[in-house]
Amino acid sequence: MNQILNKKKRRKSDSKKIQSKGKNRMKRKEKELEQSSQQEQELNKMQEEIQEQVVNDSSQNSEIKTDLNGEDKGSDDTSNSDNGEQVSVAEDQEEETEETEETEETEETEETKIETLQAELKEQKEQYLRLLAEFDNFKKRSITESQNRLKYANQSLVSDLINGMDNLERAIEHAEVGDVSAFQEFIKGVEMVQQQFYDALKNHDVVRIFPVGERFDPNQHEAVGVVESDSVEPDHIAQVFQAGYLIHDRVIRPSMVQVVKK
Repeated sequence: MNQILNKKKRRKSDSKKIQSKGKNRMKRKEKELEQSSQQEQELNKMQEEIQEQVVNDSSQNSEIKTDLNGEDKGSDDTSNSDNGEQVSVAEDQEEETEETEETEETEETEETKIETLQAELKEQKEQYLRLLAEFDNFKKRSITESQNRLKYANQSLVSDLINGMDNLERAIEHAEVGDVSAFQEFIKGVEMVQQQFYDALKNHDVVRIFPVGERFDPNQHEAVGVVESDSVEPDHIAQVFQAGYLIHDRVIRPSMVQVVKK
């Protein structure tokens, strides 16, 4: 709406300019006519003076001829002025036509610019929507992948522990026979399962803490008793009641130990 109002205002201003130009041209034409009438009056005065000075008939005839010539000249001047007015009017019309064409070309140029800007805005909006949709899909995929990683993070650990469970089941089956040799096989099977569990934990960066004879460390050990001993140095661990476990540099469970008294 603002663009249409601005166009109307420009057209009104252009029409006012054209009207003012026309008025100025009319004023110039009126001045030219006044000047031509003044010149005619001066010529008439000169003719009258000539007529008064000439007395005889020959001079009167010559004056008559002179008057006729003067009238012919006046008519020629009048026709020339009329032709000049027609030429000036034609020029004014041409100028008005050129100004109208210029205003129309300007309006067409502005409309073309507006259409171009609207097309560019539409294209940028579509690109923004496409990028927004792609980012939303990427976000959903990332969340799903993160959830799956957390959900199945212990899959490899469980796979390693399954083998130990199979051996433990076989050892129990042999122990149920009741034979001494079967019992010995049971013990070997349990020891084998124990070693498999240790290896599985080690493969996943889990370290078993069994600190017999080591210096007491409150960051990794939990003292549950104090004892006197000649074979173990003071402030060292004499006995381990329960092993601890460490993953990387984090203690999962401290070792429950008995410490030699200082």
